[in-house]
Amino acid sequence: MLKAWQYLQALSALPPRGSGTVGERRTAAWLGERLSEMGYEVEKQVFRSPVYTLYLGPLLVIAGLLIATWALGRWPGPAALLGLLLLVPLVGEMLGAKVNLNYLPLPRRRSQNVVARFPHGARKGQGSTDPGGEAASERKPIPVVIVAHYDTQWGTWLFHPRFRPFLRPFFYCVYGGLGLNVAGLFVRWLFPGFGWGGTLLTVSAVILTLAGFFLAVAVATGRAVPGANDNGSGVAVALALADRWRTEGPAELEPVFVFTGCEEVGLRGMRHFLATTLPPSNTIFVNLDNVGGGRLRYLLGEGMLTYQRYDADLIELAEQLTERYPGKVEPLRNLLLPTDGLLAAKAGYKAITLLAAGDRGVIPNYHWHTDTLEHVDRNVLAVTERFTVDLLKGLAEAVRAGKFRWLSHA
Repeated sequence: MLKAWQYLQALSALPPRGSGTVGERRTAAWLGERLSEMGYEVEKQVFRSPVYTLYLGPLLVIAGLLIATWALGRWPGPAALLGLLLLVPLVGEMLGAKVNLNYLPLPRRRSQNVVARFPHGARKGQGSTDPGGEAASERKPIPVVIVAHYDTQWGTWLFHPRFRPFLRPFFYCVYGGLGLNVAGLFVRWLFPGFGWGGTLLTVSAVILTLAGFFLAVAVATGRAVPGANDNGSGVAVALALADRWRTEGPAELEPVFVFTGCEEVGLRGMRHFLATTLPPSNTIFVNLDNVGGGRLRYLLGEGMLTYQRYDADLIELAEQLTERYPGKVEPLRNLLLPTDGLLAAKAGYKAITLLAAGDRGVIPNYHWHTDTLEHVDRNVLAVTERFTVDLLKGLAEAVRAGKFRWLSHA
């Protein structure tokens, strides 16, 4: 019996789960209660995170660059260097680097990850079907981390359905304005006789002023969205998997269920989880995000400025499984904004992300107030639950057969 829909109904009855809010903390407590009832050991990883990074971070950088442009006439060298220093944390944020918007004076709030594991020595999987018998059952299981973020984005004009077709051009325009501004600062400092340095600064100042005004109005008038699809759907499927694993989980895999907070403000929960746990190189990550509308996809990779491919073996396994789901599952090359799976892949883990989207990779009701339970496609949710179960079974079979060279059975 498919259980994800039941969990999504219960989750949708809770308050909005904006990053770092009371609603997010209440949801974390609810998740902990459900997982404890299933018999898991539950850990809460508490951390502090900047909020509104998609808005206030770029706003601070834009304001700083405009100040540097104004100060260029008196202090050309310091102004140019200030512009470069301001750009570094924003670029680092987009690259998933350690130097990021944490270095800017953004407001911070408490958040938490909810991590669930089977008690030591109390695994309840069905056990191995490997004909190797007792020796096979003594193999050390491969850690599989099932990830789903439970916080929701701040719904603003930036994600209004009528503006969404212009979202990617808007980001590119802002990136271009930032780059032009820093280039102009350095040209006016190092080559003061070149007249086109002033042109770069003028054009960039207009772009950044308009973009900054738009972001300021957007964040001031926004509010947290319900998040039934993003990412209540992924949380519901992860909970269903945790429930099923007690009786159906293969002994070859050791599950770790991770529900991350503050994903919507720069993947902060996943950053914290990766910094504190799971050093083995053979750990597998399966990330579930936005799986309640459109068609189920498995991402081939992710990245805003640089492209990080997902593990080739996991992609091949997902591709093989699509034959069982004709017309219901297909690959997707990339997204505009990153998911938790990107950080796991960049950290060297074997990772894959499952995500549902419509035509041209558009996520239904993305970061908007219509992201409610009635707009979640129950059939897509069911396909995701079944496909993820099949993916995990396929991983267990690959472990038994030794198909993946990187898997260690020690």
